Amino acid sequence: MSTILLVDDAAALAELFGAAIESALGHQVHVAVALADVEDLLRAVPDSDLALVDLSFPQEDGTGLQALAQISRASPRTKLAIITQGDEWVAQILRDAWDLLPITTVISKSAPLAYQLAAISQVLATGSAPPDPAIQPLLPKERSGRTPERFSKLVQHAGHAKLWSSLLAIDDANYKALADHSGLKLNTLKNYRAQLIPELDLHGLRDPSLREMRAFAKRCQPFLQPFVLAALAGKPA
Repeated sequence: MSTILLVDDAAALAELFGAAIESALGHQVHVAVALADVEDLLRAVPDSDLALVDLSFPQEDGTGLQALAQISRASPRTKLAIITQGDEWVAQILRDAWDLLPITTVISKSAPLAYQLAAISQVLATGSAPPDPAIQPLLPKERSGRTPERFSKLVQHAGHAKLWSSLLAIDDANYKALADHSGLKLNTLKNYRAQLIPELDLHGLRDPSLREMRAFAKRCQPFLQPFVLAALAGKPA
């Protein structure tokens, strides 16, 4: 018998799916229906075999990428899998997860239950399963060279950290608002952005606007924020 974490904000459906997994496959399923519940779940079940995580948490200030990163850090041996409706608005989050984490498979919520259960069984037995054909078009053909550790290159000093911290904090991403929030001069902010452009290119951002940088920072906050906080505190991440 394996232990599975299921993280999905659709509480009723999550409970039904968890019950189906337990009934059909004989595994023990523990459910979290909010991102804030993941920490408690990890304390209760610190070393699970598989985490099956939805990407969409529209009522929260975060996504399933946050939960996946949190589980990966707390329990590196736990296999990570995604279950998603595959809506276009989560496509970039899906690609980030696929690039940055050892995702073993992606399962469509619209797939037949038998297919979903077979994919779970295959991951537990062999370590991976092919992504659902319905989701495959949203995934890159090859994984990029992105890694969680590489985010350190985006925060090379405290000045970069102030830029990212301000982008994360304010909704209207323009230089004046960033200058007011960070205390940095306009030209300094422009220079910092220019310094980061080559590294941002690795993450798929070609000469990004401030709005695009903010969207990236919000989306990848679980990987970027530790380096921002460490640089602001003058400590290594």
